[in-house]
Amino acid sequence: MKFSILVPAYNEEQSISSCLNSLISLAYDDKEIIVVDDASTDRTVQAIEKFFSKGVVLVKREKNGGRAAALNSGLQRATGDVVITTDADTVVPSDWLQRFESCFEQQGVVAVGGAYQAYNKDKPLVNATSILDQILNGVFRKSLVPNKLSGVNSAILRKVLINLGGFNENSWWSEDSELGWKLKRIGKVVYDPDNIVSTQYPETWQDIWKRKFYWGYAMGLKFREQMPFNIKLWIRPAIFMALFISLLAFLATIPFGINVFLAPGVIFFILLSSLTIVYVPLGVIVIARNRRDLMSLETLSLLAVLPIVREFAYVYGMFLGFCKGRVGSIRPSWKEKQITVDAGVTEEKH
Repeated sequence: MKFSILVPAYNEEQSISSCLNSLISLAYDDKEIIVVDDASTDRTVQAIEKFFSKGVVLVKREKNGGRAAALNSGLQRATGDVVITTDADTVVPSDWLQRFESCFEQQGVVAVGGAYQAYNKDKPLVNATSILDQILNGVFRKSLVPNKLSGVNSAILRKVLINLGGFNENSWWSEDSELGWKLKRIGKVVYDPDNIVSTQYPETWQDIWKRKFYWGYAMGLKFREQMPFNIKLWIRPAIFMALFISLLAFLATIPFGINVFLAPGVIFFILLSSLTIVYVPLGVIVIARNRRDLMSLETLSLLAVLPIVREFAYVYGMFLGFCKGRVGSIRPSWKEKQITVDAGVTEEKH
């Protein structure tokens, strides 16, 4: 089985070398590494050129088109049986391709998704965010989300991907999620929680909020386009709205005595616990299992706050996307947007 690894890049001169070093070190011969430079304005191209002698192929876009457009440019060059997507600020494990290969040996599998953790986990906020993702992706095995694919760690049969028209360049917000939903209608999408890559995480509360807001906004746009009957799509907004309503009911009934406010109060604290307190002991378990993660009171306290902040950002974004959203109405950073332009493509190879 031959793998085509696609790495879209835009202004990644600081991280692309670590990514490519991990890719060329993979103990798997039948692979090709295709980096797509999306008209970077820094020295990303010069950093990639140093790897030409290692077999890395560079596809250069003359105009910036966004992540999905960059992936489609790489797909045109790909020749493998399976197309793998990752990011330029990501480092992969040595058995990455072997794990994907074993999953595709199962009958009817058309795509495989893997997990991810923070590469820059020396900062408490980043470490807490990474641990939270490991709980959701590893302990819960993405059971609370409808899509098993992530753009940073996914593998798809090339012929199936081409038949679907590649990556949707109009879905600048969630081309990986949209692709995952389409693939589920065709065949089996497998999730491997033990196939973990390390990637750069947001380092500030503002960036964490922005990322979750955009993902929620994307879901709101999807709901605006079509209201799918999928219980997993409704779990997160339903829990958060129930939390919000029970809090209002609790505050409003306090003047009427304990017999009245007890029921909404109990409901509120149970829901709050499910979104916050429960993650602290789970976080301790994850840290103990990983051993390399840093255990600290600051990390655990952040772990109790992060879920409620991220869910609020997600649900708020979903609400705005559904009520008045439209594609192009917000302008996030390159990794979260698609700029609608025609892009020329050239190819370079040593």
